[in-house]
Amino acid sequence: MLPMRKLFVLVLLVALSCSPLFSLPAQNSGKRIRLKPSPAAARCGSTLKWETDLDAALVRAEAEELPVFWYLPTVRGSFMDRKAEIDYVQLAGPFSWPRTIALIQDNFVPLRLVPSRDLCKRFDVERYTFVEPGFLVLDAEGKELFRESEITTLHPGWYASRLRSMAGLKPGRTDGLPTMMNPDMGQKFLFDFPGIASNEGFRAALAKLASNEQAEALHLRAAGAFWAADEDLARTLWTELRDGFPDHPLAAKAAMEIESHGGIVRGQEVYGELDAAATKPSGHGTRVDEGAYTEEQLWQRGVDYLLSMQRMDGGWKDSIYDFGGTDGLPNVQVAVSAICARALLERATVKKDDPRLEAALLRALRYLLDESNLNTNDTDELIWAYTYRAQTLARWLDLRPQDAEGLRPSLQLIGERLLEVQRDDGSWAHEYSNPFVTAEGLIALDCIRDRHIEVAGLERAARRGITALLRCRTDEGAYTYGNVRAGRKARASMEGGVGRIPLGELALNLWDVKEARSLEEAVAASLEHEKHLLPAQKYDDHTRTFAYGGFFFWYDLHARTEAMLAANKRRMKVALGVQREQIIHLAEIDGAFIDSHEIGRCYGTGMALWCLALCRDK
Repeated sequence: MLPMRKLFVLVLLVALSCSPLFSLPAQNSGKRIRLKPSPAAARCGSTLKWETDLDAALVRAEAEELPVFWYLPTVRGSFMDRKAEIDYVQLAGPFSWPRTIALIQDNFVPLRLVPSRDLCKRFDVERYTFVEPGFLVLDAEGKELFRESEITTLHPGWYASRLRSMAGLKPGRTDGLPTMMNPDMGQKFLFDFPGIASNEGFRAALAKLASNEQAEALHLRAAGAFWAADEDLARTLWTELRDGFPDHPLAAKAAMEIESHGGIVRGQEVYGELDAAATKPSGHGTRVDEGAYTEEQLWQRGVDYLLSMQRMDGGWKDSIYDFGGTDGLPNVQVAVSAICARALLERATVKKDDPRLEAALLRALRYLLDESNLNTNDTDELIWAYTYRAQTLARWLDLRPQDAEGLRPSLQLIGERLLEVQRDDGSWAHEYSNPFVTAEGLIALDCIRDRHIEVAGLERAARRGITALLRCRTDEGAYTYGNVRAGRKARASMEGGVGRIPLGELALNLWDVKEARSLEEAVAASLEHEKHLLPAQKYDDHTRTFAYGGFFFWYDLHARTEAMLAANKRRMKVALGVQREQIIHLAEIDGAFIDSHEIGRCYGTGMALWCLALCRDK
C-alpha cells in the first residue's frame, strides 16, 4: 500500500493531467510539479521525417538536392530552465501544423538536434548569440544560409513566409491558418460556430468533409472556442480529435493542448492574417521589424490578444512561472490578471463604451475581488497578488468611483494582508526577502493611503519598510539583490540596478523620505546600464550578466517608466518619449509582447500596454 504522501502526490498528478487549466490544493511548498506529456501528446512532431545526426542530414541533403532545416530545441550551456516546455510548444505548434509540415517535408531535410559544444562553436549557436528555440538552414556542404532564434510567437503565417522565402518559393497564402483546407472554409470553422448552440450547424458542415479536413475543422473550432473563453467546448473538441483521428498530426497537438503543454493554452500560438511588414525578418526572431506597427495598432492588437486569452472566470492563466513552487501558480495568475486588467482599464479611458472591453473588465473585477482565487498558504508569490491588485484596484477607484463599494473593502483587506506578511525586520519577500519586493510593498501601501483607506498600523509598517529598504542601498545608490540584515553593509553593483534603482527611489520618494535620491538620477542610472538587461529578455532564468533574467525585463522597464512619470520634470518628457519608442520596437509579430515565456505573453502584453499608458499620461 502506498504511503499517504505518495498517494496524495499520485492523485494530484492524475488530477493535473486531466485539466488544461489546472488549479492546485492550498499548501506552502517549493516543490515544482512539472508533468510530462502523455504518450498520445508525445507523438507531436513525429510526422516529420527528422534526422538526428548532422552528418546524416547533410548526406541526405546532397542526395535529395535540398537544404537542411535544423531545429535547435536548446544549446549547450543555455541559461534556460524550462527547456522541455519550450520544446513541447514547438512540437505541438509548427511541427504539428499540416501546412508547415508539408513545406518542410517538400523543401528541406528536417534535422532535430541539440548541438554538441563543438557544433555550438562551429555554427556560433551559443548562449546570448542564439536564444532558443530556433533553427538554422544549411546547404548540403554545411554552410549556413539562414537562421532564426528567439521564436516566442508561433504564427502559421510567419513560418510559411520564412520557409517559402528560404526555399526560394513565391509568397503563398496569407490567411495565417495552420491547416491545408480552403482558407475561407478554415475561417468559417474558426469563427462561425461559437458555443454549443451552434453544434448542429457545425456537425452538418463537418459531415461534408474528407477525413483529414474533419480533423482540421475540429482543431480550428476548438481553437476558436478557447479564444472565446469556452474552455469546456475546446476540451471536448480536442478530445474528439485526439481519440477519433489518432494518426493525424493535429491529434497529438490536441493532446498537448488538453494537457496544458500546447501553444494555444500557453498563449504563444496565434492565427490570423499578418501584414507583409510583420513577416519581414527582424534579426530578433519573432520580434517584429521596426516600423511595422504604429502605437495605436499595437494597442488594438494587444487588447485583442488579451481579450482572447481571458478565461471565463475573468483571469489570465497562461503563466507557468513556478520558481517558488507549483502551489504559487494561483497567486502568479492573480498578479498577472491584475496587470492585464490594468492594460484594459487604461484602454477603456480612450475607447469609451466599448462593449467588449466593458464585459472583460466586469469579469476581471469579479476575479480580482474574489479572495478565493488566492492560495494564501503559499508564501512565495502571494505578495505579487497583493501589490499588483493594490495598484490596479487603486487606479480603478480613481477612474470608476461608482465601483467603490467593492473596491474600497478589497483595498483595505489587501493593506491588512500586506501588514500581516511583512517580515520582522520590516522587509517584504516573495521567494526570499529582498529590496525590490520591499519597494513594491511600500508602493502598494501608498496606493491605499492615497485613496484615504484606513488600515490600522499602515504608517508604522511603512516606516519599518523604509528602514529595511535603506539598509539595502549602497553609498553609490545601487540596491542589493537580497535583503541586508541590520548592522551589515550593503554591497551591490550599479550595473545590476536597471529596475531596482528606479523602483527603490520611487518608493522612497512616494513616502517623502529625506534620504530619497533624485528620480532623474535613478532613471539616468537605469538607462546607462540597460545594455546588461536587454540580452536577457527571452531567457526564463538568471543569466551570468548581473543575474538578469527575462522575468526582470518588463518588470524593470515598468519600474523605470513609473519613476519617469513620478519625476514630473520637463526633461522627463523626452525620456518618456524615448521609453515609448523602445516599447513599440519590442512588439512581437502579432503586436503582443513577451519576455520570459514562462511568465507568458499575457503578462508581457499587459506590462507593455501599462507602460505605454504611463508614457501617454505625461
